[in-house]
Amino acid sequence: MSDVRVRFAPSPTGFLHIGGSRTALLNWLFARANGGSYVLRIEDTDRERSKQEFLDAILEDMSWLGLDWDEGPVCGGDRGPYLQSERGDSYGPHVDRLVADGHAYHCFCTAEELDERRSRGTAEAGGWIYDRKCLGLSDEERDAMLAEGRQHVLRFRVPEGKTVFEDMVLGRVEFDNGELDDLVIVRADGTPTYNFAVVVDDLEMGITHVIRGQDHISNTPRQILIWRALGHEPPVFGHQPLVLAPDKQVMSKRRGAIAIGEYRRRGYIAEAIVNYMALLGWSYEGDEEFFSLQDLLDNFSMERVSRKPASFDPGKLDWMNAQWLKRLDVADRAARTLPFLQAEGLMPKDPTPEETARLERIVELIDDRLKLLTDVVGLAGFFLASDIVYDKIAVEKVLAKPGSGETLAGLRTVLADCPDFEPETLEPAIREFAESIDLKLGRVVQPLRVALTGSTASPGIFETLSLLGREVTLARIDDAMKLTG
Repeated sequence: MSDVRVRFAPSPTGFLHIGGSRTALLNWLFARANGGSYVLRIEDTDRERSKQEFLDAILEDMSWLGLDWDEGPVCGGDRGPYLQSERGDSYGPHVDRLVADGHAYHCFCTAEELDERRSRGTAEAGGWIYDRKCLGLSDEERDAMLAEGRQHVLRFRVPEGKTVFEDMVLGRVEFDNGELDDLVIVRADGTPTYNFAVVVDDLEMGITHVIRGQDHISNTPRQILIWRALGHEPPVFGHQPLVLAPDKQVMSKRRGAIAIGEYRRRGYIAEAIVNYMALLGWSYEGDEEFFSLQDLLDNFSMERVSRKPASFDPGKLDWMNAQWLKRLDVADRAARTLPFLQAEGLMPKDPTPEETARLERIVELIDDRLKLLTDVVGLAGFFLASDIVYDKIAVEKVLAKPGSGETLAGLRTVLADCPDFEPETLEPAIREFAESIDLKLGRVVQPLRVALTGSTASPGIFETLSLLGREVTLARIDDAMKLTG
């Protein structure tokens, strides 16, 4: 299997989503597990809808997920070009061969003629495929029409019989060729259609295995027939089930599927996305749910790909992301939160070692509460902001409550006199103060929490005090006392 060559061939007509990314992952795993080559080919022949921003995003998202490619855009290779729009010269010789061997023919039927016959055939027989009217043209009739400059397409002549192949996921698959029409392989403007172009590209790039979603399976018999008409055996095919939305409908770019780049912007990490994608339609013996990319590679086999579609569960992805964040060491976790804090102006562009160390302490403190990287802004912003925003309800229910001002004033004195600002010093001092005024610790701590954070929820109060430091703590208590009852 060292000669394995697979390809992932997205179209830059939109952003990369979970379904496409899962196909990219499956191809990557298959190539790497077999010591083969992973080719990234961009199918950008839809000139109106293909955009550079989509291509740039696809490349960025693939790199972010860790799905590096051996040949393709950026890295190049000896079987390019890897943008389909640049491969125009590749198709002509193959077209000529199909025509010369009688596997393709000129069709001069106009769109209006086809529509009329299609309407009549549908009404009469309940369905219609191209009736091969132009296949019956004599050489003289065809040459005369070409000499006239009549607009035409080229159609592939589907042979009689059945097309059977052994799918790596689905097993034996069989199609009756009589249900396939003579598909157009070259448009009137001379450009190749998808099913023809993809065969030529796969042929010239030496693709040995085609792994893709089941939405492509209707294309497979047509492509196999073209492969054989060109004198080559087709690659091995594998069609993975589609990913279903929570409502059991197929996820798609047009049905609200979220782009991979958007997941990244929302604070998901690549490890969680890859792990979750792999479990959509992939089984593993045992109860383990957490797999790094290397773990997946170590345990990969096509036999574990399910034949049944999997349902996407956003809640499960959120849970998995939180679990993966906990698995990162503190320095890594802090580094990944940094861009989100910088975007909010809470951290400088180039933090000092001291600022980095403080951020790591903060991130360690909010550990269990961090579900997405973006959560760090709400959870830790009060540590880093020069001014805090008070929650109105917290002010009304806590600071405006009678006695809060006296409590904060007493706490201020205690905190100002503490010999140091370490948690193990602060805790007994505050507990002793609470006992001295005959209040439970929670009644003392809650107005202090709101004064320091602007909210009724925060990490441990003693660690929070220590991280804020004496100067900031006393200043915030002073500001909060202006809001007390």
